[in-house]
Amino acid sequence: MSITEWLRARAVELGASLCTAAILIAGLAVGVPFLRARIPEVFLYSFCCVSAVLVRAGLDLAVRALMLGARALQGVNILISPLSRSPGEMLR
Repeated sequence: MSITEWLRARAVELGASLCTAAILIAGLAVGVPFLRARIPEVFLYSFCCVSAVLVRAGLDLAVRALMLGARALQGVNILISPLSRSPGEMLR
C-alpha cells in the first residue's frame, strides 16, 4: 500500500467519523428528543468516534515504522546452508 493510498483510506475513515459526530451534535442542536435525553453520551460518542480513527492511524503508523526498522536491521541476503538446499535432500 503506497503512502497516497494509505492517506486516502485514513481520510475516508476520518471523514466518516467526523460526519457521524456532526450528525449527532446537529441532532442535539435541532432538539431530537432521544438525543437530548442523553447529552453526555452523545458528546462522549462523538469524541470517541473521532479519536478512535486517530488512535488507529497512529498505531498503524507505529507498526509500519517498526516493520520498516526491522527490515532495515535484517540482512537482505538469506543464506541457505549447502547441506539442505531442498527438502528432498534432507530425507536422504
